[in-house]
Amino acid sequence: MADVYLAWDQSRNTKMAIKVLRRDLGNNPHFFDRFATEADILRKLEHPNIVRLFDFEREGEIAFIVMQWVDGSNLRQVLTNSKRILSLEDCSRVLGAVCSALHYAHENQIYHCDIKPANIMLDIKGNTFDALLTDFGVAQLADSVGTGGTPTYMAPEQFTGEKIDARTDVYALGVTLYEILSGGKTPYSGLSPLSEGSTTKERIAWEHINSSPPSLVSLNPYCSRAMENVVLTAMQKNPVNRYPSAMSVYNAFEQARSSIPDDTSRANVNLRTLISQFSEQTISATTHIVDKVFRNEITGQKMVPAKTTPGQNPNDPVNRKISQTTTGMNVIGRTPYLYCRSGQYAGQKVPIQMGETIIGRGSQVHLKLNESTVSRRHATLIRTQRAIYIRDDQSSFGTFINGKRISNPTSLKVGDIVQIGSQEVFEYTKG
Repeated sequence: MADVYLAWDQSRNTKMAIKVLRRDLGNNPHFFDRFATEADILRKLEHPNIVRLFDFEREGEIAFIVMQWVDGSNLRQVLTNSKRILSLEDCSRVLGAVCSALHYAHENQIYHCDIKPANIMLDIKGNTFDALLTDFGVAQLADSVGTGGTPTYMAPEQFTGEKIDARTDVYALGVTLYEILSGGKTPYSGLSPLSEGSTTKERIAWEHINSSPPSLVSLNPYCSRAMENVVLTAMQKNPVNRYPSAMSVYNAFEQARSSIPDDTSRANVNLRTLISQFSEQTISATTHIVDKVFRNEITGQKMVPAKTTPGQNPNDPVNRKISQTTTGMNVIGRTPYLYCRSGQYAGQKVPIQMGETIIGRGSQVHLKLNESTVSRRHATLIRTQRAIYIRDDQSSFGTFINGKRISNPTSLKVGDIVQIGSQEVFEYTKG
């Protein structure tokens, strides 16, 4: 529901993250309220492992949150791109930070309701890293009923509309821990031949409510039965049978870890190094995109100087504000398009228009794909004067270029094979 940009705060002399509500959702009361709720909740939460909020503003159709910049990556990128199993020491560091943040939020009667690797930021700190919890957009107050979240990580009571509490986050924490210990595999994806339902979400819901997760021990030979029991207890269908608090999960994990021989020698991934690599990739991609945003090549909006103090540069992004929409963008050269090799539009050419082309299964997209593994808003093509990018919009089944799942905006080269979900395959070309 939002895009995040890197900015420079001249008054604080530091980097900031600007989270901007998508313009097509700005006038939708539901999404704006959810966006405003996140800002309101973050104002109440001051914790070293929760991403800090500095400001929340709205100018016309543009709503944005100014947040702490995390110099690193998120856990989803690490798990997806590394394809390795983290050491128990790194797992403990991440879990301890997230559990501490959740414990603090729960004491303030706030439940996150969307715990997942993508919402766990990994911040580089010298030779190590910190984990921070972010995205409280669907958070609920005490005595609320489950109304949102990401299906892959939602507790059964969120699907059935029952009241949520700390144990709802404990369940999602168990799913996240399962994913970490399995090297990136989620327990429920809606693909089981036994699952029931006409949509992916319905099948995932059925699995959460009725199925046991695949054995962790079979996926990770270094995961003991005691460690697996920690995950299974956190993921109990009935909240009464789960750990009562986030810190209970962490304490049980540490107890199980103490019975396993030191795993440092068999840890095949340096998490600090991976975070740094993904951070550099993100900055590189962001630099290209943001540079073009401020030159009216993506959004179709012109950035004009705002009020500045003496000595400030009015051309710096931090000193600009969004003005009226402009037109007149052109691209020199052959027309770019996607040629559908398999799927709904097999054999057809899909022209790529200037600006953003949203791809998905929902009603508010530009390129609609009805295949079940395509998310409602799955990915976005971004055509600028100089290049064409594709961005995955946190889809359930992923966006792939030449067989590799992407998480950051990625430029396309002629001949690249783009896969949306499991069956929709396109070739990027020009004609």
